[in-house]
Amino acid sequence: MEHITAKQLEILQLVYRFRFLDRSHIQQLLNHKDPKRINVWLKDLTEKRILGRHYSTKLKENTKPAIYYLATKSRLILLDQDNINPKILKRAYRDKNSSKRLIEHCLFIAHFYLQLKKQTNVNESKLHFFTKTDLSEHYYLPFNRPDAYISLEGKNETKRYFLELIDEGTPRFMLRKKIQSYFYYFDQNSWTKHTGYDTPSLLFVCPNVQIHDFLQKFIASTKEEETSDLQFFTSLMSQIQASGITKTTWHPVET
Repeated sequence: MEHITAKQLEILQLVYRFRFLDRSHIQQLLNHKDPKRINVWLKDLTEKRILGRHYSTKLKENTKPAIYYLATKSRLILLDQDNINPKILKRAYRDKNSSKRLIEHCLFIAHFYLQLKKQTNVNESKLHFFTKTDLSEHYYLPFNRPDAYISLEGKNETKRYFLELIDEGTPRFMLRKKIQSYFYYFDQNSWTKHTGYDTPSLLFVCPNVQIHDFLQKFIASTKEEETSDLQFFTSLMSQIQASGITKTTWHPVET
């Protein structure tokens, strides 16, 4: 087995959780001040074929940070670690061929987490953030697991959320099905039975105004029809990328 440092192992665990990360994400997640040291660790992992790397040398694209994913040699290292699902590790064989859409999806989830962490530091609340990978063995969740489960622990209360990032080009029938599946899931009371917690609110991040407005209208009409008190909030990806996560980020769905 290849020798790696404790920090390099931490990098592998982060990539396992988020699936795709760029160098900037990794540096921020490690809270490390020296980008040169990060690059040395990543170069070594890449040369040892423990991590794979996407990097374009094309003009205008070569200023973007490289994107890293688990390569096949990572499996032997990570299998012995805690909180690792062997079935999830099997994707190390195919992630090098993943679509741009999937890669961008995963990168945004990492960006969202980092923005949310900044906001919780300002609010002096405690953040618990579980990625889709972290949730892989929680079998009481909806069949198609959310992109993240978020718990924000404040001084007086804890707020819980499921996060869904909607990709550009997602057909409307799939959006309807996703919304309806959440209403059905919470009607079954599975979440409260297994966790003892109240129903999480749902956060939907949309790729454009058209999908945002469609979800607002469809969720509102479904809530009214189901006479449900399930709470939904929507936002735009572009807004979060430009301004981070603030009090004005989320738009509640009103009936």
